[in-house]
Amino acid sequence: MASASDPIPLYAARQPFYAPAFEIKLSGSPAPSKVMRDIMEVTYEDSVEKIDSFTLTVNNWDAENRTLKYVGTSPSGPDAGNAKLFEPGSQVLLSMGYQGDIRPIITGLITTVDVEYAESGSSRLTVRGLNVLDRLRRKQYTWSWPEDKKSSGIRDSDIAQALSPKANDQTGKPGLDIKVVTDSQAASSEPLNPNVFMYNQYPIVFLMGRARRLGYSLFIGQDDSGKDYLYFGPSQDLRQVTYVLEWGKSLASFHPTYATARQLQSVTVRGWDRKAKKPIEGKATLDDIKNINADLRAVARAANREDVVVEEAIQTPAQATDRAKKILEQRQRELIDANGATVGLPDLRCGRVMVIRGTGQPFDGQYFIKETTHTINEQGYRTTFRAHREQPEK
Repeated sequence: MASASDPIPLYAARQPFYAPAFEIKLSGSPAPSKVMRDIMEVTYEDSVEKIDSFTLTVNNWDAENRTLKYVGTSPSGPDAGNAKLFEPGSQVLLSMGYQGDIRPIITGLITTVDVEYAESGSSRLTVRGLNVLDRLRRKQYTWSWPEDKKSSGIRDSDIAQALSPKANDQTGKPGLDIKVVTDSQAASSEPLNPNVFMYNQYPIVFLMGRARRLGYSLFIGQDDSGKDYLYFGPSQDLRQVTYVLEWGKSLASFHPTYATARQLQSVTVRGWDRKAKKPIEGKATLDDIKNINADLRAVARAANREDVVVEEAIQTPAQATDRAKKILEQRQRELIDANGATVGLPDLRCGRVMVIRGTGQPFDGQYFIKETTHTINEQGYRTTFRAHREQPEK
């Protein structure tokens, strides 16, 4: 999971917050200036549970010549060369930030083009696309690691390597149709996970979630021979910043929800050993959860509810117990869920952490970012987020 080391207040970030700017490359080439002037709004969205995406709002009407400019343009008109710029399947590289400080946000493929023909005669496009990683989303799997049940655990980089093409065979084992490259130095410092479960997920979405919880990047690159590979590891391109956002200063809005409706006292996970023909069971209680919202443990305990989960993928009691702990940890993270907005921050991304101050207890503390939306339009650049609190500020 991302670290909250060296958090910095927004005013000390030395980042310019005037003159928002964005750049777009279409099919590998910078968009012409006249095309850039027609882009009215750009939006980027990311989430720990979904493939990240982008949206462009584009003026499609030439008021001077009273003709369409992109979709529907005349083959003999002044904008005939623009007819295929925003076709589905075209590649887009979107960069966002401020004048003098713009950085790549997403490389994606256009998936949808919505065209609006208004009563006034004008027209606009809403162009939507997904990260190029989406082309690796093909089949869902259920699997668990480590495969060697005598192993003490497995690192996330090892799981990424296990999803390389060699794993994609006829045994039902999950795999990706692309070579996976990891950072051996970073991998050596990753924690050992006693048990990791992928439950009915696309391997690329599962791996993206693992990457974001470590603060890693996941992207498609090309080697010297021009062959694609998937990189899983720390990024040198994105600055790993932990911001301190304060109500009344850098937080434009903040809406936390403090709820115990889904809290549990304990979880029991049950499976079935087909070979031995006997049940498998593991149990965890709140006393087994050490580092998630420990200051709010009494509130969760007061719920006094137990849950039983049937897991077909469980193969040993140790796996069942570990799965029960994971369920309890997730419920503990859901104690305080929040939505908020701040000035546009390209480095405020899902999978990272931030510190909230100025809202009092129990809301001040360290938050894990689950979703962000970055928007640049005529009103400026704003970032909204969804996050959950994991611990009070130290």
